[in-house]
Amino acid sequence: MYEELSIRDPASLTAVELEALAEAAWWLCKTDESIATRQRAYAAFRDATDDRGAARTAARLFHEHFYRGERAVAVGWLRRGFRHVERDPGCIECGWLQLAEAELRLHQGPLDEAVDAAAQAVQTARDHGDADLAAIGMQLQGRALVAQGRLEEGLALLDEAMTAVLAGELTPLATGWVYCSVILACKDLADLQRAGEWTEAARVWCEAIPATTPYSQGLCRIYRGEVLALRGAWAEAEAEMRRAHQELLPHKPQGAAEASYGVGEVLRRRGDLFGAEQAFVRAQQLGWDPQPGMALLRLAQGRVDAAAAALRSALASPMVDRFARARLLAAQVEVAIAAGALDQARHAARELAAIADGLTSAVVQATASMAQGALQLAEGDPAAALDDLRRGLHGWRALGLPYEDAKARLLIGTTQRMLGDEEGGRIEIDAARAGFERLGATADTRHAAALLHQRRTSPRVLTDREVQVLRLVAAGKHNRDIAGALHLSEHTVARHMQNILAKLGVSSRAAATSSALKQGLL
Repeated sequence: MYEELSIRDPASLTAVELEALAEAAWWLCKTDESIATRQRAYAAFRDATDDRGAARTAARLFHEHFYRGERAVAVGWLRRGFRHVERDPGCIECGWLQLAEAELRLHQGPLDEAVDAAAQAVQTARDHGDADLAAIGMQLQGRALVAQGRLEEGLALLDEAMTAVLAGELTPLATGWVYCSVILACKDLADLQRAGEWTEAARVWCEAIPATTPYSQGLCRIYRGEVLALRGAWAEAEAEMRRAHQELLPHKPQGAAEASYGVGEVLRRRGDLFGAEQAFVRAQQLGWDPQPGMALLRLAQGRVDAAAAALRSALASPMVDRFARARLLAAQVEVAIAAGALDQARHAARELAAIADGLTSAVVQATASMAQGALQLAEGDPAAALDDLRRGLHGWRALGLPYEDAKARLLIGTTQRMLGDEEGGRIEIDAARAGFERLGATADTRHAAALLHQRRTSPRVLTDREVQVLRLVAAGKHNRDIAGALHLSEHTVARHMQNILAKLGVSSRAAATSSALKQGLL
């Protein structure tokens, strides 16, 4: 189709032929050509007073611009499309515009309008017997319900949309669309069983279509890599996402950026901070927001102020996606505790808890429990912290997330030690060390081993420099202030703090100050 139409004089092509040429260019990943040709098709339909044809091309132009990040242009096409169906609001083209409206509202709110618009699109599809529109509308309605916290209703619709895919009822366009959307929703929920099943089905489907299409193996590799990373198969996950980056970079840079971010997250957890930074920078250069991964990387590098600034910037932006906001807030709690900014940590933990209550998602609830437990530990209340940390650990185990499991056990072990349960704490910390070692999380393995070693070594005497640092911490100073007062780099101050925490067998600045005072070290 593309070869046949592309060699002809564009002026000789009818509106329908221009539309067909645009679609063929889209399937060949010639995005710029697809948009330019579809705009000519729109003009031809408009000039011929074919309102339904004009509305149809306007709806597709919305999606092409929207997924390129050109939202203002996309909304312009959406509004123009609706004007063409004002006199025929029951037509199938109106259903595709309702679908576009649902997509817009899913990303920028309000979510109630996303649910309603998707439901209208599904009803229009059923009125006209359009299986593609019905399935795509159903998955959009399901994602909007999940985003509202109505998980059971939302997941039921997502599963129903997938049955239309598995039954072979949809065109390739709708099949790829539904696959991508459903897998993304399952990944947000850390529903690894669903995500794994649908990712494998998508992989088989991708292998059966030409490699040059927008739904290439690269997209399937991203989703498979992200699921593998959550399961702890980091080497395989990294390999999949690196291949995805290579495959997607020439024609789908946004997908390549997502793959690069995924590589960065795996490398950060492994302890390869240099490689992780390269991956996050590459993702950002390609248009992907590198948070919270980059902020947590800065924290691991000892650049606490840079980490805090990055998260403040990310959280200042309006955000409808509460799953994404929850991830940012969890990182902010961790960074704020490291900086000794407990008021900021409390504020972030409260907002995170509110999101968890509204979403009723297991992964967000476990995240909120861990954040609250870490905060209570930093505030010097290990008894209260232990309940929340154990609740978080139970959540991670139910979801099958081994890295989060090991992190929780490390905190639980530290808490038990603070409560005087040396033996129980040592067992938990050693179990965390073994978990990190199995995963290949080298920095975390070393940290857990250091905690075990430091607790066995007695007495745990602080160096003169560590005493100087801890005195300034006790005075309420942050790392930047301490660095200035002692003429050190922030990285060096952060390293001293890690050593102090390890030697005292505690996990927070407040607990370190309390422990040192009790032992007469200050």
